[in-house]
Amino acid sequence: MNEPTHIAGGPPPEVDYVALKPGQTIGRYEIVSVLGQGGFGITYRARDVQLGREVAIKEYLPSALAVRQDGATVLPRTTKMADDFGWGRDRFVTEGRTLASLHRVPAIVHVFDFLEANGTAYIVMELLSGRTLEDRINGDGRLKPEEVDRILWPLLDGLEQVHAAGFLHRDIKPANILLDAAGNPTLIDFGASRAAMVGRTAAMTAIFTPGYAAAEQMTSAKQGPWTDIYGLAATMYHAITAKTPPNAFDRMLEDGYEPLGKLAPAGFSPGLLAGIDAGLTVAARDRPQSIAGWRPILGMTSAPEPGATVVMGKGDDAPPGRVSVLGAATMSAPPPAEKKRTGLWMAIAAVVLLALGGGGYYAMATRGPDPEMVKARAAAEEAHEAKRKAEEEAEKLRAERAEQDAKARAAQAEKQKQEEQEAIRRKAVEDERQRQAAEQADKQKQAEDEKRRAEEAEALRRKAVEDARKATEFVTGNFAQFGKTLMMVGLKDRPGEIRLQGVDIVDDPALNKVAADALAAQPRNLRCRQTDRLTDGTPLYRCLITKRNAKEPLADIPDSDRDDLALVMVRAGLVLASCDAPRSYADAEDDARGSKQSLWGRVTVPEYKRRCTR
Repeated sequence: MNEPTHIAGGPPPEVDYVALKPGQTIGRYEIVSVLGQGGFGITYRARDVQLGREVAIKEYLPSALAVRQDGATVLPRTTKMADDFGWGRDRFVTEGRTLASLHRVPAIVHVFDFLEANGTAYIVMELLSGRTLEDRINGDGRLKPEEVDRILWPLLDGLEQVHAAGFLHRDIKPANILLDAAGNPTLIDFGASRAAMVGRTAAMTAIFTPGYAAAEQMTSAKQGPWTDIYGLAATMYHAITAKTPPNAFDRMLEDGYEPLGKLAPAGFSPGLLAGIDAGLTVAARDRPQSIAGWRPILGMTSAPEPGATVVMGKGDDAPPGRVSVLGAATMSAPPPAEKKRTGLWMAIAAVVLLALGGGGYYAMATRGPDPEMVKARAAAEEAHEAKRKAEEEAEKLRAERAEQDAKARAAQAEKQKQEEQEAIRRKAVEDERQRQAAEQADKQKQAEDEKRRAEEAEALRRKAVEDARKATEFVTGNFAQFGKTLMMVGLKDRPGEIRLQGVDIVDDPALNKVAADALAAQPRNLRCRQTDRLTDGTPLYRCLITKRNAKEPLADIPDSDRDDLALVMVRAGLVLASCDAPRSYADAEDDARGSKQSLWGRVTVPEYKRRCTR
């Protein structure tokens, strides 16, 4: 449940009859009006009569446990609720004492004072003006990078000091961040004492907000700085995308979260987006464990490489330009709760009454030895003795009744203890069921992801083969006889053709297709360098190509591990060696001709001999 904020200038809320009235005082503070009410307490606008300034005062008044009597005093609803009410009040005072000790912490609401009065406790804070981040997003849409930067880093500095003091906020969300006219943030409405009471009594309702609350806030798991990190990351995600992240509990079953790293909104650094995604990790152990460990990720200028190890636990060094100005903080332990002892006041009242009665008796005894008075005194003493005996008998009966009541209370306490243990057992069973369900869902998701990745890899492989096939084309002209055409290779990323030195080719489209298919059967990498020119100036190239069994990356394979493309074509019977080709070409051609490979099934020996004659 959201508690009231303390914003000056807003419309006055609907005032309940339990609130203090304007003009009433709390110590040196005079009530002006009610700023807001919630299930945990009431927030007032008040005036500090000594310093002459207006402040906001939060009053501890959990409506489920307490009521106001005589227009001022706050009392537990029942004696059974008295312990829970007093325990929560002590937590509330501890919260006020801790926040008051944090002097001018960046982006954290300033607490001036805390005091106890009217049977309850109060925290005195600065009275702020402006609008909430939630109103800013709803009114103007998603925030610009510079606006997010102005909000995020001061909040990190402030939260780091709050955590160092041993405190958590537990309810970070856009509605609890107040922006001034310049866009500077202030985090308000700490929920530490509310959360503590929810864990103690069933009368209080949980206070987390879906979408911003970490998964551990919905279970009995341990909470820590990583819990506030999730809330702040969710708030920044909302500010950047204008969308609330999915409920953390729903994400444990089926994660519909869209990472900022994937959305890649314009203007934001990849490191910031990756850091927010890290802060929104569902499992608490996989999140940054402290603000100091989170800040370096947010400050990176680029996102981590895939498969890179990112340490998200402890981290003391802030990134360049984001140096922390925080000093060393000490952990302050809250004082133990002091239980009210109303029996002591009853005993004092009894002593006072007894003293008054005895004093009256002795005052009457000094009037003199009147016989009638003596008789009256004797009768009074006799009556007093009878009354004393009656009181002793009544006291004995009361003692017996008290013993019976104590036994009944002990039996009730034992029954309640057993019921609580049974509730804990049932909750443990349910938590285990939910854990197993989440684990099963996670395994299923992993299997589906693995299948999807395999399919994507196969699709990429097929596409690579197709791209390689398209990347190499054989281009020939319309030539009438052998010796007047040259082998020409067309490359996808190069204009014109590359003419291979040392080969001729016949004008046979079907044979060209065989050569192209042979070259493009799988991805290959070609390197060509000019070695000569024809008489007409046309450059000739010697080209080296990767072998069929070559491993990626093909472009990195040295020339010593490549094949001569022209020689491969000659050996496969796809081209004819030119008349001035090296001897190795001619030997390969003889072998291909002898086995009548491809071209040699079509070329006659006289034609072959005639092609080099002048």
